[in-house]
Amino acid sequence: MWIITMMFYLWMLIKLITGFAFIIGYLNISGRTQLSQMNSIDLIGNFILGGMIGGVIYTASIPFMEYVYSLLIGVLVLFGLNFLYRKFSGFRNITIGRPIPIISNKKFLLDNINDKNNKIDILNVASQLNLKGIMSFNDVYFAQIEPNGQVTAFTEKTKRPAAIVCYNGDIREADLENYHKTKEDFLNDMKKQGIEKVEDIFIAELQFGRFSYVCRNGKHIPSLSSGLEEV
Repeated sequence: MWIITMMFYLWMLIKLITGFAFIIGYLNISGRTQLSQMNSIDLIGNFILGGMIGGVIYTASIPFMEYVYSLLIGVLVLFGLNFLYRKFSGFRNITIGRPIPIISNKKFLLDNINDKNNKIDILNVASQLNLKGIMSFNDVYFAQIEPNGQVTAFTEKTKRPAAIVCYNGDIREADLENYHKTKEDFLNDMKKQGIEKVEDIFIAELQFGRFSYVCRNGKHIPSLSSGLEEV
């Protein structure tokens, strides 16, 4: 009897170690070595993998190889979803989110605040501002809610985070719209700077109405366009 019991716990240990190996392997390969680096896909995926591990280690009715294949499928799905969110800005906006400006030039952007898809709790925003030492909305010149729910706020006109409007050749039109710019504005400015193809751009930023570019060859090109107004 004790032999059967020992075999049960031995198999449970083997399954547990196998599950940990898959999760740790995924985290190392994906570069998610700390909790702060994880996005919503990683967190949900880890819950699912944890549920698979917890549901299997206590039962002997599921063959070990089926358990391994299930973990492998789960990890491959996570890799696939992370690939999509890195490659396509639209998929990233749906799964991870994007920065949402709520105050600009000391004016509330009520369209963004009242948009039901954004689910903004202005009282929570006020609490976060208080924690940053900003005691009144009247002191805020610019504020936005980051994808992780934190609030970035500035009380000085000369400070504002740059918006990433293009990444790895993929134009992020939703972020352009937040700053009252269009894809055509971006493409026209890009050509003025001598950049022929959007695929040549590694990252492009928009700050105070001006575009700046970092090309795939590492060259940084500041925008000299004067036709784009400050927002």
